[in-house]
Amino acid sequence: MPKKDFSQVGLHHQLVDRGLPILMLGNHTSWWDGFLAQYINLELFNRKLHIMMLEDQLEKRMFLNKTGAYSIKKGSRSAIESLHYTSGLLSDPGNLVILFPQGKIHSIMDHPVTFESGWYRIFRDLDQPIQVVFYITLFDFFSSRKPELHIYLYDYSYRGKSLEEMQSDFNRCLEASITKQKSRA
Repeated sequence: MPKKDFSQVGLHHQLVDRGLPILMLGNHTSWWDGFLAQYINLELFNRKLHIMMLEDQLEKRMFLNKTGAYSIKKGSRSAIESLHYTSGLLSDPGNLVILFPQGKIHSIMDHPVTFESGWYRIFRDLDQPIQVVFYITLFDFFSSRKPELHIYLYDYSYRGKSLEEMQSDFNRCLEASITKQKSRA
């Protein structure tokens, strides 16, 4: 999928699929992010993909409805419905849900990453365990015309963690990924 657009694609992980519904939380740095999540899904999980997007962004790209995208409108009553819908999706082990906790696209240089708070309500509605995966994408050109893409995945134990702890742990994974990325130069 992304291999024709990048000089190299690296998928770095030590994940074990535990057969649970999967919630992937990613850094949101480009329009590529949803497509890269699908690439990860096809390479590792083969689940039905669902991606939460801001309503105004999805309205501009309605074709994404057919690929599993659904909307959330921040600050509205319908946002609660979107979060309940997400929790429902995470009751089926055949599903993989993608969220970008930053809430919108940020520069890849913008770190530490700051999470929005509303999405965290999903954990209140869960009736069963899920597998949470942190997903970090980094791009570098090095000496190539096309950038290299490196995707770092981390299995995350979410139970008992606050939003602040989760954000801090995500940023530790981001810094570890950046350190690994620098060693590739």
